[in-house]
Amino acid sequence: MTGRSLTAALVLAGFALAGLAATPALADDILEGHARRGSVYQTLAIDNLTPRACAAICDADGSCQSWVWTRAELTGSGPACSLLSAAPTPYRAPGRVTGLSQAIANRIEAAADRPPSEREIPALRATLDGPR
Repeated sequence: MTGRSLTAALVLAGFALAGLAATPALADDILEGHARRGSVYQTLAIDNLTPRACAAICDADGSCQSWVWTRAELTGSGPACSLLSAAPTPYRAPGRVTGLSQAIANRIEAAADRPPSEREIPALRATLDGPR
């Protein structure tokens, strides 16, 4: 095992022991090494563009629901920021970073905090009771 892979293994083991590896991601988390397919309505290529700047551009655009930042090495020129009009499921994509607009993240968080509706209660009870 090389020094770099040993260090990575020790860091991952430390996260697992601390319980951080099993912590669910928040809706507004930025996912490194992931992208989203489809729904791209604008792609911007700007020198020195960072993932955080891409997120800010998305937040400022009322049509943007998610974004994907791509490293310069993958575009053949400068880094790129793609704005999406939907929030498709992310997939693994080295060299890319994706996230949700703050407006979408806020809606997801608000929905998670609400009590179940009258329609949802019987389904939740049936799930908790299990098969009969």
